[in-house]
Amino acid sequence: MTKIIPNKKISLFFVLLGITLFLGGCNVHQKSEEIRFAEQLKAGWNLGNSFDAHSVVTPTDNPTDYETYWKNPVTTPEMIQDIRQAGFQTIRIPVTWQDHVDDNFVIDQKWLNRVTEVVDMSLDAGFYVILNAHHDDWYTPDEAHLPLAIEKMKTLWTQIGTHFAKYDEHLLFESMNEPRLIGTGDEWATGPYESQQIVNQLNAVFVETIRQLEGNNAERYLLLPTYAARFETAALEAFELPQGKHLMVSIHPYAPAYFTQDDQEGTTFNPENSEDMSALETFFSDVDRLFIQKGIPVVLTEFAASDKNNLDARMAWTKYIVDKSRALTIPYIWWDPGGDNPDQPTFSLYNRYKRQWLFPKLVDILVK
Repeated sequence: MTKIIPNKKISLFFVLLGITLFLGGCNVHQKSEEIRFAEQLKAGWNLGNSFDAHSVVTPTDNPTDYETYWKNPVTTPEMIQDIRQAGFQTIRIPVTWQDHVDDNFVIDQKWLNRVTEVVDMSLDAGFYVILNAHHDDWYTPDEAHLPLAIEKMKTLWTQIGTHFAKYDEHLLFESMNEPRLIGTGDEWATGPYESQQIVNQLNAVFVETIRQLEGNNAERYLLLPTYAARFETAALEAFELPQGKHLMVSIHPYAPAYFTQDDQEGTTFNPENSEDMSALETFFSDVDRLFIQKGIPVVLTEFAASDKNNLDARMAWTKYIVDKSRALTIPYIWWDPGGDNPDQPTFSLYNRYKRQWLFPKLVDILVK
């Protein structure tokens, strides 16, 4: 009978392999509660240029006059169902509030009722819903605006939070959209230190305001942007997460700008080209290092690449964003401004007038 003598090196290998697999399995189960929640948001779509439309020439108290002002139709349950049935899990409803408040910053009831109708139809369709303050200029992040910004942040979100207090975790709030120094050289940069810190301060005021309210607001998930929702290292490293739980970071990686933006000429994107990839590779590495590895969820609350008759390049760009986001458990929400001009370069995926998808191949990448 032949006696088999164990090879100690092989035995040690399998012991170490078992330990590695065990620890790897533990890491899966040790995802933070917030990261596990983020997994549920998946692919999203922005109802852009509807409730965020503002500055109507002749002010009116009819909500749909604003909802349609930027060339979009009135939002219907059928439209919302189209988006949901395509496979999107989250809908972001950008809202500009400042045109619908009185001198004491009390929200017009008709406006709040109409916003609520669309929130409700979205929830009824099975969406997670993100509600924000979008083009309001009172949160300009400088010292001159800060005292009034704090007051308005508290007043506005106290009303919104109270109104939606009984809504469950499927409704999320986002403090601000791209808070920045509008009209300055720092508008679309990473921001001066003072403004970065003011954005952090306003985010903290927002969190404190919501958490003091009744109902489900103590547990509601809240999204907080970097300065201008920028994605560069300097903006990400300057971001400070307030104390508390159920908080998420809101970022808009329109990168590279020469490719994504409709006012730029770039029409090509090649994942093998270092110039095309540099900003995105750095972004995802930074996000992983600064947030994901620490259990802090990130949401790409806007991203898109404008149509310039370059569908293949847009598909390659979108696939890269989607693949990297999924690998890091980052939900992503396409910016769709709608509109009624088919000849104009646009981020739009869905024709709200005809209820038709403009780029089904892009939709497939986003939701499949």
